[in-house]
Order: sequence, then structure tokens, then C-alpha cells
Amino acid sequence: MTFRPSLWMTVAALPALLILLYLGTWQIQRMHWKNELIENFTSRATATAIAPPADDAATENQYQRLMVKGQWMHDAEVQLIGRTFEGTAGYHVITPMKLEDGRILLLNRGWVAEDYRRPESRPSTLQDGDVAVEAILRLQRQKGYFVPDNNPAQDDWFTLKIDDIQNHHRLGDQVIMSYSADVLRKPGAYVLPIGAAVEINIPNDHWQYALTWYGIALGLVGVYLSWHMQAGRLRFGGKKD
Repeated sequence: MTFRPSLWMTVAALPALLILLYLGTWQIQRMHWKNELIENFTSRATATAIAPPADDAATENQYQRLMVKGQWMHDAEVQLIGRTFEGTAGYHVITPMKLEDGRILLLNRGWVAEDYRRPESRPSTLQDGDVAVEAILRLQRQKGYFVPDNNPAQDDWFTLKIDDIQNHHRLGDQVIMSYSADVLRKPGAYVLPIGAAVEINIPNDHWQYALTWYGIALGLVGVYLSWHMQAGRLRFGGKKD
């Protein structure tokens, strides 16, 4: 075999090949990270429920199933705009709960349709006295770049930003700031608000992405070798007389 690589072709192809291989390897790493995330979510969300942890222990308890006991603070309820359930637009009902130890935890109680946004339209959801619910711990999330800021004065809430709700309703310094929790729906017929279900909805398509990048890299190698063969720079076998 004789091979005389073209300088300009090699200079153009080699960096592109390295980038494609890097992207494919990065997707493999992302796949392993995502698998670990899903396994972590599943094990904690289906584990025996625990009491709400301390503020500084939130990170190590992400997705942990909680048993939350206390009293609803319905006067401080807000509704998050633009939430959907089975294709229908509506709101998520966020209600603080005063826990038995005096702390205040913000709970996403679930989804309601437009007609049931206001508390007075759903009196059955305004339980008084002591209650106990199971929920999934959620770390404080960052607002998306294109998501508007909350506008408490207009009662427009787009994200569950704990300090916004704390300040607007003057909840004091007992509010848990590092996490909130999503109330789990009970088996059977839907009851408003429709709570969360323990489902794995985390897409994990990184293997397909990796194969795509590696496939493009293989195609680039094929084009590189084919060009050299057509240019007479790559020959297989002995020399011809």
C-alpha cells in the first residue's frame, strides 16, 4: 500500500474528525450521567417517605419522598401560569404549609384548569386543620432565560421562586429556602389539584446522539480515503509495471 496524504486535506479533516469523536464521547458520558440520575430519582422517589430535611441537607435528598405534616396556609397561595395536564392548559397551585416544627415549606399541590384557578372556585381544596401528604423534594430551580419574571403586584407567577413568594406574602424567616416539594396524587379518580405521579419522564437519547456523531466521523474518514484514492495518493497492492 502506498499513501501520500494531502497536506491541505489532512489539515482540514483532522480537526473535524477530532471534534466529531469528542462530541460522540461526550454524549456517551452524558448517557452514563443521565442513567445515574434516573436511577437516583427512582430509588429516592419510591423509598420510604421521610420528614422534610434541614435546609442545608436538600442537595443530598433531591427527589426524596417526603411525609409532610402541618397546616395549609391558604391565604398565601399562588398559581403558576402556563402549566398543562394531558394537553389542557391550566395552573399549578403553590401553597405554603406550616410544618409541625414551625418551619414553612412551599408545596406544589398540582394542576387545576382555568375555571378553578381561584381558591373560592374549589372550596374542597381549602382544608383546615392538620393534614399529611406525601411529596417529592425538589431543589430550587433556576428560571429559564425566556421565562418572564414573576409579577406579584399583578398576581402573575411564572416560576416557583421561593423568595418572591416569601417576600410577597411576608412569610418570615421560617421558610425553607433551598427546596420545595411536589405533592403526589393518590390512586383512583383525579381530585383537584391533580398532584404529581412518580414517573420517569427524563429523556435519555444520548446513545443515539453518540452514534450520530461517530457515524459522521466514520463518513468523514471514508470521504478522506476516497479522495486520496481518486487522486492516486492511496493505492493498495504492489506497483504496476
